[in-house]
Amino acid sequence: MTTAKPRGPEVFALEEEQRAATIREEADFTAVSDAAPAPLAPRRGSWLTRAFWSALGLLVSLFLFDAIWSLLISLQQKSVVAGQVGLALIAVIGLIALFWLLREIFALLRLQAVNGLREEARAASLQPTDATVRALTGRLMAFYAKDATTAAGRAEIERSLSEIHDPETRLAIAERALLAAKDATARAMIAGAAQRVSVVTAVSPRALVDVAFVLAQSVLLIRRLSSLYGGRASGFALLGLVRRVGGHLLLTGGMAAAEQVLGQVMGAGLAARLSAKFGEGLLNGILTARIGIAALDACRPMDCRAVPPVLLSEIVKQVIAQEKVAEKPAA
Repeated sequence: MTTAKPRGPEVFALEEEQRAATIREEADFTAVSDAAPAPLAPRRGSWLTRAFWSALGLLVSLFLFDAIWSLLISLQQKSVVAGQVGLALIAVIGLIALFWLLREIFALLRLQAVNGLREEARAASLQPTDATVRALTGRLMAFYAKDATTAAGRAEIERSLSEIHDPETRLAIAERALLAAKDATARAMIAGAAQRVSVVTAVSPRALVDVAFVLAQSVLLIRRLSSLYGGRASGFALLGLVRRVGGHLLLTGGMAAAEQVLGQVMGAGLAARLSAKFGEGLLNGILTARIGIAALDACRPMDCRAVPPVLLSEIVKQVIAQEKVAEKPAA
């Protein structure tokens, strides 16, 4: 009768090292995919750069003014009626440009207000006092005063101010009352965009179409999320928001997170056996979801504390589940 040879200390040490490596990989994955990315500090350009762009803008403005003035003089010399028609058209264009400029200023102010609310909420969460929480909830209610979907939440906040005296509890109630429903809608928006991108890029025959569709869906998703949380992402405000989202992705690594999530959710063996086109479409969908989560972090006026954050892993599982349901009728 043979007895099993006991394992030596080297075997136990090797198993402990492998177990520790696995724990480190899972921790890295969780930190990359599920943790909310820290915001990047805004960087200001040098005075030389600002002077350059200001001078260039003035030069372009002078060029356009000279061209329009020359056109009006030329039309007036040819015909008085033509000159008056040209002047009327320029006036219409000027009014439209003024309206567009005012709308852009309003959008930038709304985006700045969201950033201010986020910073105030972070300060209030670190030192929650009655005065800071009351001021923050008042600003949040004023910010969403014209949003009909937050009427019930604003009424709940008003009741909590008189019934609950703990600042941390009131802050949590304000977040749940105003943002919980919006987070659920944002989760559905991100999952829908990721689903569309994964399907279209999986069946698209050309890479150029894939890139164009991913960019279009990403920009549309950023704009929709901004409107959902009370922003006005259009024009320059949209460019500023896209830059902030790009900063989040650079900080956390968008494609690296997509590949890690694909291997974690589906398994490395199954992911390796996928067809190249299907795997590419799924990666594009996960990257779109990563962009959506970064946009949510940039558009949300408060960091997720009392409300569970939108996690990349659960969005990926939802996208994969929808694809399996879509494949069953075809099978």
